[in-house]
Amino acid sequence: MSLGEWQGVTTDANGRVIELDLGAFLLDGDIPPELGRLSSLEVLNLWGNGFRGKIPSELGNLSNLRELYLWSNELSGEIPSELGNLANLATMQLTFNQLSGEIPPELGNLTSLERLDLSENRLSGAIPAELGSLPNLLFIYLADNQFTGCVPASVRNVLISDIEELGLPPC
Repeated sequence: MSLGEWQGVTTDANGRVIELDLGAFLLDGDIPPELGRLSSLEVLNLWGNGFRGKIPSELGNLSNLRELYLWSNELSGEIPSELGNLANLATMQLTFNQLSGEIPPELGNLTSLERLDLSENRLSGAIPAELGSLPNLLFIYLADNQFTGCVPASVRNVLISDIEELGLPPC
């Protein structure tokens, strides 16, 4: 059986893995940092599993990644700033985890980003104004975190969460 015939794995004509769709596969443990070596990967879908520990910074090496779904796991620690290297990323969904720390301002480098969902975590600190300057961003969802400061005007334009829901004043 070739790799492309494995459940949840899609390959291109050259046999390179372009999609891992392992959502709700009841997987657990740490996300393997070796996934960062899948240089042709376009979609990484690991939602609804029991992954815990940190998001590997090596995922920032996935230069072709367009969609990243890590929601509804038990991930903790900070969002790696290396994810700001994902120039082709259109969707990042990290909701329903236990992520903490500040949103890395490097996410403001994601010029292809259309959808960002970081809700239902333990994120804190200020919301980076850089997020609202992304040219293709359609929405940001940040509810149910522990942010401080104010909501930058640039972010309010694409914010799905109500400002009152965030409990923060506008800047």
